[in-house]
Amino acid sequence: MRRKQITETVRRFWNAGENLNRRAVPTMSAETTANNDDLITEDTETTTETSSQNMTESGKDNASDAGEIAALRAEIESLKQQVSEGQDAFLRARADYMNLKRRAEEERDSLRSYVTGDILTRLLPVIDNFERALVAAEQTKDYDKLIGGVDAVYRQLQTFLQKEGVQTIEALHQPFDPNLHNAVLRDEDSEEPENTVVEELQRGYRLGDRVLRATMVKVAVGK
Repeated sequence: MRRKQITETVRRFWNAGENLNRRAVPTMSAETTANNDDLITEDTETTTETSSQNMTESGKDNASDAGEIAALRAEIESLKQQVSEGQDAFLRARADYMNLKRRAEEERDSLRSYVTGDILTRLLPVIDNFERALVAAEQTKDYDKLIGGVDAVYRQLQTFLQKEGVQTIEALHQPFDPNLHNAVLRDEDSEEPENTVVEELQRGYRLGDRVLRATMVKVAVGK
């Protein structure tokens, strides 16, 4: 009898515990669900806020990049304009230079023609006198008249050259000067000092300081 009572008491206690557990589990689940909902809500809000901040910062970065790109494009366009203007200026300067060069060449050719024509014009009387001397010598068969006519022409030509500033280069009995003389022969028997011009083979001329033609000479050399 005593044992039966104890067994009944244990069974009731066990059943009471089972009922208590059934009531506690739904309550904890509801609280957990509520807490989870709160956590989800907070996470959602945090994610939304973070996303909003990221979008704002991204928008600022995009705006900054767009501004830099626009500035670079403007700078590129400015550089292109400068290059184009520089090319135009270069082409204009080149055209001006070519025109100036062409005009200078034309003026030089014109001046050369003028100078040449002027010289030839003043040489014509010399040619006229030379032709007269030849005609007179042919008609008279007089050698002396021929020599006189040729000598007159020669002196007239020398006068013309002197008026133009052309001078003969003195060489005979002068020390040899390679700037003025062209030595083509050597004289080992001459009594003249060594490197002295002993014979003038072809007369030289100069115009001011410019040598038109060096004098062709024979030079004494030491024995």
